[in-house]
Amino acid sequence: MNDYWNEMVTVALLGTDRRDPPTPPAGGLADLAADDPRPTPSQRLLQQVAGCTVVRRAGLLPGAPVATVAPPTHDPRPPTPQAATKTWRRVVADWPLLEDEWVLAVVRNSRRLAPELVPPVLARHRTDANRHARAMVAAGPLGHWMIEWSPRLACTAKHPPVVELLAELPELPIVPELVPLLSAPPAQVARTLAAGLSSAELGRAHKAVLVNLLARMDPSSLPAVAQAIDRVDPSSPSIGLAFALADLAHLRHHMLTELELA
Repeated sequence: MNDYWNEMVTVALLGTDRRDPPTPPAGGLADLAADDPRPTPSQRLLQQVAGCTVVRRAGLLPGAPVATVAPPTHDPRPPTPQAATKTWRRVVADWPLLEDEWVLAVVRNSRRLAPELVPPVLARHRTDANRHARAMVAAGPLGHWMIEWSPRLACTAKHPPVVELLAELPELPIVPELVPLLSAPPAQVARTLAAGLSSAELGRAHKAVLVNLLARMDPSSLPAVAQAIDRVDPSSPSIGLAFALADLAHLRHHMLTELELA
């Protein structure tokens, strides 16, 4: 059959006006030519090519059976809501210092990462043992399953994670005079920050420490703080900083609320 096929390929390349199609071998192809004779060499060639193609395909043997892909172990935890995927992307793009708390909130609320989030979260923290280990807890069995099929998602850090730090947020530097605001009553925190921004006592030079403060203050203070900063006098020299801090407070409050179980 292969020799016959090669002869037909040669005729097709040269053209039937220069060489006649080869005589079909005895059997089905010869019967096809006899039962349905074609008037021109080109038609006879096309007929035999079609018949030969069917015979060649029908003669293929099945390959070795492919191993069945075992699904990941069942994880009874509900996945993060669909909207949380969008929130996570905004967190890592605009306020990445909130991501540690976002992952911890997933775990503390007895949720698991939605499947579409497992690869990007694991890949993002491949070089950080603690963050990768925390992400693996949030991913659950699906994380181990994906690493088995895509080893590039595994952790590449040389040192193992520090177990004592997995359930705690990394510390952020905060100046001593602002430390009391971490746990002060929400109204006091809101009043202090709004007054400092309105009077420009708190300005651009304080941005880093104020961002750290809002990222680590008691979450119960966030709504009051966000509302108070939203009302800062637009004529204040610190209005740009106020806009940024309000966005941070709103986003942190939103992400924590969104991950709570109904």
